[in-house]
Amino acid sequence: MNYKILVNKKNKYNFSPHNLICKKNFNNNKILVEKRTYKNYLKLKKFLKKFNYEIDIESAYRSYDEQKKLFYDIVSLKGINHALKYVQKPGYSEHQTGLAIDIALIKNNKMLFDFDINDEKFIELLHKSLYKFGFILRYPQKKEIFTEINYEPWHIRYVGKRLAKNMYFNNLCLEEIKK
Repeated sequence: MNYKILVNKKNKYNFSPHNLICKKNFNNNKILVEKRTYKNYLKLKKFLKKFNYEIDIESAYRSYDEQKKLFYDIVSLKGINHALKYVQKPGYSEHQTGLAIDIALIKNNKMLFDFDINDEKFIELLHKSLYKFGFILRYPQKKEIFTEINYEPWHIRYVGKRLAKNMYFNNLCLEEIKK
């Protein structure tokens, strides 16, 4: 698996990942995620538990058809301009790689995700800890000019520890990495 793969509005993903594992999340939904990504996610989850934060996976792998449905559902609900800022078109979503995870925070026996996560201390701890487990914040603040996606504090991506550390300490997003 190429953990450095760049999938975005300009780089299409045409493959089906082979090493996906299936798990159930807090809401008992079936989640598919790439095996090494999941292994490192569990380490991140255990680490955050030490700070009394419980996390889960709200979304991970999406097929082309699932991404297509999501994209057009957002278009019909919020319009094309909003959809293009927050959701990739089918074929251009890194969720199709199995390497991307949308994190949820479990609070008061409820799964909070996307814009419902408003615990700034949690977000700060999550973001400054990701690289230790091989993850990056995929759509960071002030990088929209490169990613063409608005800030998403919940969307993380597995790239491996060496690259994640380099990106974190040099304040880089995936689009800024030299090929």
